[in-house]
Amino acid sequence: MVIRLGLTAAAPFLSVDSALAQVIDNYFPAIGSGAGDLSEEPAQVRAMGAYAPLGKRYGPLRIDAEGSESEGYANNVDRNVGGHSSAVISTQGNLSAVSRWGKRDQVHGSISVDDIRYPSRSIQNRTNWTANVGGVHDFGHDTIGVSYTHLALVQMPTDLGALIVNHPVPYQVDDGRLSYTATTHGRFSFIPQVDVQRYYFDNFAPTPSQPSQSYRDRVLITEGVTAQYEMRQDSHILLVMQGTEIRYQTQLTGAPSRDSNGASVMAGYDFGMRGPLRFRALVGYQTRRYSANGYGTINSPMAEAELSWSPTRLTTATLSVRHGIEDSAFENVVGYTFTGARIGVTHTYQRNIVFSAYGQIQKANYPSAPAFLQNTVLYQERNNQTYYGVGAEVDWLINRHMRLAANYDFSSQNTVGSGQFPIHTFLVGFHLSL
Repeated sequence: MVIRLGLTAAAPFLSVDSALAQVIDNYFPAIGSGAGDLSEEPAQVRAMGAYAPLGKRYGPLRIDAEGSESEGYANNVDRNVGGHSSAVISTQGNLSAVSRWGKRDQVHGSISVDDIRYPSRSIQNRTNWTANVGGVHDFGHDTIGVSYTHLALVQMPTDLGALIVNHPVPYQVDDGRLSYTATTHGRFSFIPQVDVQRYYFDNFAPTPSQPSQSYRDRVLITEGVTAQYEMRQDSHILLVMQGTEIRYQTQLTGAPSRDSNGASVMAGYDFGMRGPLRFRALVGYQTRRYSANGYGTINSPMAEAELSWSPTRLTTATLSVRHGIEDSAFENVVGYTFTGARIGVTHTYQRNIVFSAYGQIQKANYPSAPAFLQNTVLYQERNNQTYYGVGAEVDWLINRHMRLAANYDFSSQNTVGSGQFPIHTFLVGFHLSL
């Protein structure tokens, strides 16, 4: 079962070495919101005034484009014990368009690319790109939202739930979401929604020691409903119920089916955006049952909390935590529990100088796979992974269209079965915006 609990980053860091769970949290709306919505601009963007990019407007259509080139150094680009160091060249670009009319109707689309090159270690070169389209239609009382996202990504050995190999493992994700927000004449509203994801690893070249990755291909279907009771404007009590089905596309010979069904229920409170505080907390319980009895059942409490504080229009601090069951993303077929916390602070200094800093921890605990899977690619001993990270960035906004940025990131990471090792990354970049 996959539970998407969004972690809110405090700033657009240039880091190339963050550890992440395989679930693509940052591309999906938070629990309790509908599909197809665009998030509100952060307070710092509004505060920048003369330095905020304007894009190009054609009636209700706005087009934004941006790109950056960053160069620096990383001491361990393999992200493994004894990894190699190298210079880093990071190229990023994004093109997006949004058209809004009326109070709620909007459609949008975007495409972005993130290319990372290591001149001294070309085997670790990698390119991620994403494309997204979506929209919301307002019926006057109810709204319907739809979105589709395609992601072409890579896993690194320190990514939580990743395969342990000495080079990036490419994979792709297709994700489609549909939601309908039904508002009653009172304070209640209901959001039934469905999310279909497809993971596939067809681009991985097999070797004699590592088979094709097609056995990891799978489809995830999540159906759910969110009930909201409005206490006051933008402040709600939430009840979230979800069911998830995981269906693997390739069943391994001699191994029981890894397909599973899961369910979860969460309740909480969303304080909304009134005043300088934004607070949301959800707690609940989840379970996953496998089609094959040999895999057993996994149960876990789950929680998500987020606190955002803007004491002034120039400063924002965000704390987010989450805990739950993550997808059985690699050889460990029994899934794993994940706990993460992040705190970030962003401060706009003299309107065109922005300072950002963050600290985070992520921890994954993997139970042992059933004994009958020994000597197969699916077997995994009981183990864990822990990621600690801190970083700081400074941005100098020259004008609406140009800025310079410098950042430093330190992390302590490990692959499954290894001890902790440090990773230092420093980048300086030039950014252009339309």
